[in-house]
Amino acid sequence: MRHLRGKYGRKSFLVALVFILIMSMIGCSGSDKEEVAETADPQGIYTPGTYTGEAQGLHSTIKVEVTVDASKILSVKVLEQQDTEGVSDAVFDTIPQKVVEGQSLKVEVVSGASVSSEGLIEAIADALAKAGADIDELKNREPIKSAAKEAISKDTEVVVIGGGGAGLAAAVSAAENGAKVILIEKSPSLGGNTLRSGGEFNSYDPVRQPNVEMTKALTHELEEILAFDEQEFGDYADTLRTLKGQVEEYFKSGDTSKLFDSPELHAIHTYIGGKRTDLEGKEISGKFELVDTLTSNSYSTIEWLESHGVKFQDGIGTVLGALWPRTHHNVEPLGMGYINNMEKRATDLGAEIMLNTKATRLIVENGRVTGVTAEQSDGTPVTLMASKGVVMATGGFGANTEMVLEYNNYWPELDANILTTNTTNATGDGIVMGKEVGASLWGMGFIQLMPSGQPGTGALSGGVWGSAETQIFVNKEGKRYVNEYAERDVLAAAALEQTDQTFFIISDNTSLGNPDLNGKTGWGDNYQDLIKNKNIFVADTLEDLAEQMGVPVDTFVAEMKKYNTYVDNQFDPEFGKKNFGDKLETAPFFATPRTPSVHHTMGGLEINEKAQVLNTEGSPIEGLFAAGEVAGGVHAGNRLGGNAITDIFTFGRIAGASAAGN
Repeated sequence: MRHLRGKYGRKSFLVALVFILIMSMIGCSGSDKEEVAETADPQGIYTPGTYTGEAQGLHSTIKVEVTVDASKILSVKVLEQQDTEGVSDAVFDTIPQKVVEGQSLKVEVVSGASVSSEGLIEAIADALAKAGADIDELKNREPIKSAAKEAISKDTEVVVIGGGGAGLAAAVSAAENGAKVILIEKSPSLGGNTLRSGGEFNSYDPVRQPNVEMTKALTHELEEILAFDEQEFGDYADTLRTLKGQVEEYFKSGDTSKLFDSPELHAIHTYIGGKRTDLEGKEISGKFELVDTLTSNSYSTIEWLESHGVKFQDGIGTVLGALWPRTHHNVEPLGMGYINNMEKRATDLGAEIMLNTKATRLIVENGRVTGVTAEQSDGTPVTLMASKGVVMATGGFGANTEMVLEYNNYWPELDANILTTNTTNATGDGIVMGKEVGASLWGMGFIQLMPSGQPGTGALSGGVWGSAETQIFVNKEGKRYVNEYAERDVLAAAALEQTDQTFFIISDNTSLGNPDLNGKTGWGDNYQDLIKNKNIFVADTLEDLAEQMGVPVDTFVAEMKKYNTYVDNQFDPEFGKKNFGDKLETAPFFATPRTPSVHHTMGGLEINEKAQVLNTEGSPIEGLFAAGEVAGGVHAGNRLGGNAITDIFTFGRIAGASAAGN
């Protein structure tokens, strides 16, 4: 995933999201046997010898060397690969080992690195095919399971369940506050959905935001806020009243050239963006104490992350569905900067990390959660006792289609075959365990669809686009159909109404920050692969772009020209877009086909502002805390783009401190 410059902070902030993920696994043929022994044993599975195999990974060709005898795979070595450092490391460490141990190609992909995993498996399959193996049989063969080891029992003070951003934040925070910590993660690597996210972090920022220009359209939005009626904002009335005072002072200052923002504006946007009504007519909005905690602590969370080595770019942009230019991005790609630095800090502080260890049940004694049982991938039972607390940070259930369909009470029709942006490990384990000990579930019926999933995979990948204010969405009829600066559920609902539930995100050279397309730097071969696989269309004229997209040329060109007049006037009379980037008029032009997929599950274990999990009577369950997507109450019916990363680290930090007794 690469971030390119948009209008805001183009000198230093790579605002635009460029997702480059090549999903097709290309098995390379050939006969490059390197060492072949005598003719195959008629009773054997393989022709003994050493073979090489190749296949396409995420960003590179993966080349492996496989050695076999007549009946066994003896070794798998990775000879070449240049996939994303950090994200894919676990792939090349664990999958060869699993293939040899299990004598099977039926290997679970590594969470957050599925394309690299599948590429490596295909490369191994390519080599084994040259050895005469039945690849279909190997891919369906149940792996030989390692024998379970002696049961593991440990005593500690805080146990964290889940090794994504929220779990690592909780582990670091608990350790900082003097607690002895063990973190368990069911996959063979850390990261979860945080690792495969864009890493966008929403926060007001007194350092970076003053460098962003205040536009006419954004000024008009502040003027609209002054007309809001506090009586219609319930628990948020005082926050709105404070915000109005801030806006009035901003206008009176005489200096309205710099972007305005505040925790209160962020809170009001979060409230407006999350206030929704379910299919039964019940209205939901974010719990005030949680939203207030989120937005008032967001910038201090940035400072906390920076103190642990996380680095943010200097500029500010707007990720899809964020509603305001307050989106920060990590210097490192994807969520790597968060995961790598927080893992290092956790281990430096003495936290123990146990991978391949899946939590199965919370231990409750005298009404208090005192530990957790778990099982390692080889079946070894694990019991961890926590004298101070257990933090649940297992993520949502977006990859559990059955659970999504069971709880969905927002989308009138949700296809049982809908794809997801999530890691395969997002199956709702923590919600199930919490419910078993009496936790209250909050907002479970609301499922967020990401409007811009990749057709065929559902992933946040395989395309190019700029910051939200620069994006133009057109359908297969070549017409614009929605306010691209709207909330994600609005955008997804509109996309579902289009032909084939598909649309195109249109960008140009300026909105993508003048990417280098010559293959020497920038996108390089990935760019050519995107074009080859029709993940993106590129043209020097709008007419040519329309031809490639298969949309009516005259209609599309007219729509683009009309939109550019809206940019000139800073006013969208058709769909009410609230913010605009530069006009899209500089070749080359780009189009990325997209379709909605399941992205975020809003509901989960109900928590309070201390990240304590509440029971069905509204009281804290002693010893149990939760943070991140497993928790419900912050985002209500729809999450603002960029609020998830803010949430997981803000409440992860709080949960760790609370569990440690501070």
